[in-house]
Amino acid sequence: MKICIISDNHSNYDFEVPEADVLIHSGDFSYQGKLDEMIKFRSWLEKQPHKHKLFIYGNHERMDKQELYWRDFLEETGATCLHSTELQIDGLKFYGSSYTPTFGNWAFMMDDEQRKRYWQNAPYDVDVLVTHGPPHGLLDTVDGLEIEPGKLEHLGCIHLRNYIERVKPKLACWGHIHDSYGQMTLKAWEPNEQNTLCVNASLLDEQYKMVNKPIVIEL
Repeated sequence: MKICIISDNHSNYDFEVPEADVLIHSGDFSYQGKLDEMIKFRSWLEKQPHKHKLFIYGNHERMDKQELYWRDFLEETGATCLHSTELQIDGLKFYGSSYTPTFGNWAFMMDDEQRKRYWQNAPYDVDVLVTHGPPHGLLDTVDGLEIEPGKLEHLGCIHLRNYIERVKPKLACWGHIHDSYGQMTLKAWEPNEQNTLCVNASLLDEQYKMVNKPIVIEL
């Protein structure tokens, strides 16, 4: 299965979308979730030819109080919203979550205790995990943001990290932290256990310039 992953384009659609069996958008397709931005994303989704189109929201989609309305609106394109939802495609189970650690007055955020409960109760048998924010310590740093000289601050969620290490999905993808675009492999503790391919697919950099391309992987 070929999967194309996109995140954090913030209403900038000046990029080419590669062919794939599954298209995933990990959120922050808008700046503030305003009506014209939601319509623009819907129009973009509708044009994509991929057999399976999946998306979640990001913290910039400040329409969280009307989430069910917008879910229906966007799913009219044939896409599926994965936020707190499971979906099986060709034998692989997908699960998504838009929630990130609380920061400012943005959308789809949870405090530490809420996130702990959420990930403790998330599905156990997941092959592809789609989140907006990163897990702690994995593709979650911003250049220059240090907790001490020479040591970058990790901005990801520790409870999400614990969940990934417990469930061991084949693929975990996100965005949110623009500076950490790229891929890495989280090695399992035991040699016979599943490794997890980790992808941060943020298209824009921290200055909101289009510098990255969608990431395509094979599962």
